[in-house]
Amino acid sequence: MVKRLRKWLKSAAGKISVFLLIIIIILLIIACSSWGDFTDRTANNINNILFGMATNLLGIIVTVSFVQFFIDKQNHDVEKKNEREEILRYNRILSIFIEQYTLYFRCITTSFSEDKRTDYKLNKDFNFRDMGEMYEQNRYMTEGLLEPAISVFYRFEDKIREYMISMLNNISFKYYTEIENILEEFVEKSFSLDTRGNILGNISLMWDKEKKIKDVISESIKDTNYDWIEIISQSKNANIMRPYVQLYFLLKKEADLLNKYREKVDKLDTEKSTYI
Repeated sequence: MVKRLRKWLKSAAGKISVFLLIIIIILLIIACSSWGDFTDRTANNINNILFGMATNLLGIIVTVSFVQFFIDKQNHDVEKKNEREEILRYNRILSIFIEQYTLYFRCITTSFSEDKRTDYKLNKDFNFRDMGEMYEQNRYMTEGLLEPAISVFYRFEDKIREYMISMLNNISFKYYTEIENILEEFVEKSFSLDTRGNILGNISLMWDKEKKIKDVISESIKDTNYDWIEIISQSKNANIMRPYVQLYFLLKKEADLLNKYREKVDKLDTEKSTYI
């Protein structure tokens, strides 16, 4: 309420209304005061005129305030529409990145025994051991054929993050703050839980003369005898599995945020159609 009052006082209508209100108060003070040597009839006439002027000015204040209200309402609708259109325009590209991200998200969270092409939804209900084949070669023709799936995934995660930063820098998000919060949280989590240096660095490193570290990691992830989430959560010591547990939490969070983003954008599309 106080915020709205301050905004109104700063508007043209507010300034005019305050000025007129001061005049009304002055007129009422004069009308209520005693007059010099005027006859009662003359004084009454003057008082009636002053009260009438005060009443008319009060009417002007009400009229000006209503006009300002409708102007502000129109500006609000136009600004909101423009912001909505801008978000949807950016979404055309971001949705493509999310679609590709979803494809490789499934690659690194689904075993080869399952069909990775049948479901284009971001499923955050995967288990840690489902990530055991992230180092397997990508089998899709669209990007990085025979490249490790985790490498391609990080490429699209990077694109989404950078594009979201661009959206945050170029859209005011005055009216759609929920979408802004989703984008900000995705970017923050992407940076704070980023362990790609370790995960990608292990691709070519050798465990011994015959085995690569990535193969040992994959076997450890799939090993049901160890609950790595619990082990890492209970320890602060360095562990070769810690980056993968951190990736696990990042994937869960990003899937949740992207699903929320899609829901909000779908609502924007619906909102847009109601104004056409």
